[in-house]
Amino acid sequence: ESKLRSMLRWRREFVPQSITPARVSREMSTGKAYVHSSPDVYGRPVIVIRTRLHVVGEFPTDDSKRLCVKLIDDAISRLPPPNSAAAGSSSSSSAEFSGEQIVGIFDLRGFQVPRNADFVFAKFMVEAFFEYYPRRVGQVLFVEAPWVFNPAWQVIRPLMRKYAALVRFVSVDE
Repeated sequence: ESKLRSMLRWRREFVPQSITPARVSREMSTGKAYVHSSPDVYGRPVIVIRTRLHVVGEFPTDDSKRLCVKLIDDAISRLPPPNSAAAGSSSSSSAEFSGEQIVGIFDLRGFQVPRNADFVFAKFMVEAFFEYYPRRVGQVLFVEAPWVFNPAWQVIRPLMRKYAALVRFVSVDE
């Protein structure tokens, strides 16, 4: 119940429904994050984040938060309807798939510390999924994580709590 109240309070204060494409267009034009036009193999909408294009301090953190929330809401709006073929697949590999979840793909190629390591924003992303969009993340893929990402992961992982189990480190070929 406290999580629900927290989420409702945040929605009243942050007003995510008021975030228009025009309000985030400048930052979105960098191409650093977008909702992919195709879902994953289970029909889940995919948000792609190209971390090398997120430069700490290039945009105000509040603008980055708005872009993040806009993309999450856009991805959620693309969820397949309940009982659709994608959500109702009976294959064993999709047994844990919920028709209400999205996927995050973090392309870490070219990631640099401190240029791209934005811990304030990373904390907000984790908080957003844990507190304001609970159970919406089905999987998080970190693609081609360079060795310099390891210290950042050591900071971010405890913040993710149970969501850390949803993270997979993969190569671009996977």
